[in-house]
Amino acid sequence: MALWLPDANVLIHALRKDAAEHVACRQWLVNTAAAGDSLGLCELVEAALLRIPTLPKLRLAPMAETLGYWKDDLWSYAGTRRLAGGTRHTGILAGFITSLKLCGNDVNDAWLAALAIEHRATLVSTDQGFARFAGLKWCNPVNDT
Repeated sequence: MALWLPDANVLIHALRKDAAEHVACRQWLVNTAAAGDSLGLCELVEAALLRIPTLPKLRLAPMAETLGYWKDDLWSYAGTRRLAGGTRHTGILAGFITSLKLCGNDVNDAWLAALAIEHRATLVSTDQGFARFAGLKWCNPVNDT
C-alpha cells in the first residue's frame, strides 16, 4: 500500500471545478482512495488549502465549501493520516536549504520534500520544482496520468 503526500496545489485543483487541472487532480484522489492507499496530510498543506482559495483578492472558493472539503471529504478517506516531521526531518530539510541555497517560498517546498522522504511517501504536486530534491519520489497527476 502506497503513502501519498499531496501538495496544496493538487488539493486546491481537486476542489475547484473551474480549474484546468481539476479533472486530473480529482481523479488522482478518487483513484488513491479506491486503491486503498494512504493519504498523508500535514499541517503546512492543510493551512495552505484553507488559506489560498479563500483569500479575498483571489475569491477561488468560499470558506464553507473549502472547510467542508477539508474536514468532510479529505478526512473521510479511510487511509488518511497526519504526517509530521520526526527525528530525520530537520537534517533533511537543512541539507536541502544549504545545498540548494534555498530561501523564502522555496523553504516550504523543501519542508514538504523532507517530510515525504522521511515518511517514504510519494509527494504529489503540479509544481515541477520538486524535481530538484535528490531522493524525493514525486509525481504530477496532470502529466503522469
